[in-house]
Amino acid sequence: MSLNIRPYRSEDLSDLEYEVRIGSVSENSYRKIMILKFIGVYGFGSRGNSDARYMSAIGKAVLEAWRPDGLVIDLSDMQYDWGDELDLVFDVGSEISRYRPFPLALTVGPKSEEAVRTLLLGVGCEDGIESAGWVFRSVEEGWDYIASQFAT
Repeated sequence: MSLNIRPYRSEDLSDLEYEVRIGSVSENSYRKIMILKFIGVYGFGSRGNSDARYMSAIGKAVLEAWRPDGLVIDLSDMQYDWGDELDLVFDVGSEISRYRPFPLALTVGPKSEEAVRTLLLGVGCEDGIESAGWVFRSVEEGWDYIASQFAT
């Protein structure tokens, strides 16, 4: 019997690259924050659907592998112009937050800010990205937001 199969790898879904960095909230803290950075060009519209699925899968995998206490998703070096499924990535960590607090922050850059703003707030909204409350323009701001969640 011959099986009609072929191999697949998650990297086949997307040309995006990613980096993971982890650090302590403070010198005396056992709590860890992960920065998950995506780099490259997110496909426009529905061409980005596989990018979104890849980003979501990578996010879930790295959370399972290293089990941080909070997550900063960094899109500062990713070009994103439009595509509704990017919001799949914003749910990364939602499974964890059902059992314990799991703060999430998102950082954007010049190549992603406006499209992320309209995705989150709506095309007709004129509010700035900061009005979302958990979206920032720098990793440091996102880190500080996560760290502040542990101080309460």
